Amino acid sequence: MTDDRLEYLTEISPLLWPPPLTLSIGRVAPAIGAAVHREFLLLPHVRRPRLLVPVGRRPSAAAVRRYGEGSGRLARWSAAGLSVAGRTGLAQVLLRDRVRLSLPAGQDVTGIEEHLGEVLGREVLVSLHLSPPRANRKPVLQLLSPRGETFAFVKVGVSPLTSRLVQAERTSLEAVRAAGLQTVRAPTVLHSGPWRGLELLVQSALPVWQRRRALTPELVQQAQREVAGIGGTPADELVASAYWSRLTDRVAALPPSPATDQLATALSGIGAAAGGVRLARGAWHGDWTAWNTAAADGTLMVWDWERFETGVPVGFDAVHLALQTDLVNRSDDPLASAERCLATAPTVLAPFGLSAQQARVTAMTYLAELATRYLGDRQSEAGARLGDVGAWLLPALRHRLQQK
Repeated sequence: MTDDRLEYLTEISPLLWPPPLTLSIGRVAPAIGAAVHREFLLLPHVRRPRLLVPVGRRPSAAAVRRYGEGSGRLARWSAAGLSVAGRTGLAQVLLRDRVRLSLPAGQDVTGIEEHLGEVLGREVLVSLHLSPPRANRKPVLQLLSPRGETFAFVKVGVSPLTSRLVQAERTSLEAVRAAGLQTVRAPTVLHSGPWRGLELLVQSALPVWQRRRALTPELVQQAQREVAGIGGTPADELVASAYWSRLTDRVAALPPSPATDQLATALSGIGAAAGGVRLARGAWHGDWTAWNTAAADGTLMVWDWERFETGVPVGFDAVHLALQTDLVNRSDDPLASAERCLATAPTVLAPFGLSAQQARVTAMTYLAELATRYLGDRQSEAGARLGDVGAWLLPALRHRLQQK
């Protein structure tokens, strides 16, 4: 059975490395009359492909080392071992599964490395993480110098949804930079624009390799409050707000389905439960997780800003972080994670000055927001693990509303 990530690699390779380049995977030699244009190691192996790194001691070691950062302990240990193998040259000998891009003799081509090298004015090598299925899956390239320095990351929009997200992240990073945040450090846009029908966003690499600090609750809360302050507005009734109008309009525009009907019912119930509850609004990162952040020198480095939005209830980022952390730590029961998210909201949101009632309304609204996103993106159809909101998000909302 072919691994989905391997299939994905064969799908996107003609976009990144267009004809007359041809792709071969495994231990296949280039076709007769063709020369190897680019060569990569496929890690850890062809039966479980996760990472494509350029052949060469320093670049391969750097690519693997960056891949392990921000991940769990086991992933970091595995990455450290592979990085040592790359740096010493053992990977070139022991790891035999390769991805080769071959070019017929006498022909020329502009692949993604050549294009990026031209717009950035320097030699570029790329590494590619092969991510699991989801509607917003897109190539994310790590840019490396021949000496093994990671200097940028590139997001590549390959569909209408992913292209919109790439464009949105460019706008978000510009807004965050203009806000002059002190606690939060975000990447800088180095280049953006179309290429061969794709949408590219090149952003600087945050120095996650610097000495790490512990991710303390105080630092995270301070950073989240700072982001929430972008475009902040005083508290007023949730159901009378522009945000509530946007959310209800988005739900009304979703394709008809049982899940859409359940979400519309839940939204009506949240509106009734909110009553006269007043909530302050501001910005949120949109996907604040432990693996999108790293602490160093009293600041918090935060990346992946494609879901950034203003005018949402303050506290969305904190509730999202709590839910996503629970989902990772207890991945066997997403419904239980969603229910714990609602139950723990008063504690999670107390540092933001929310009363228990405000916290419960904020958490319910957040789950409705997340369900709307998943349905709008068609995550279930894309095969995303948590794409079926009717199995976890909507039942959690229904159970909470029945308790009122």
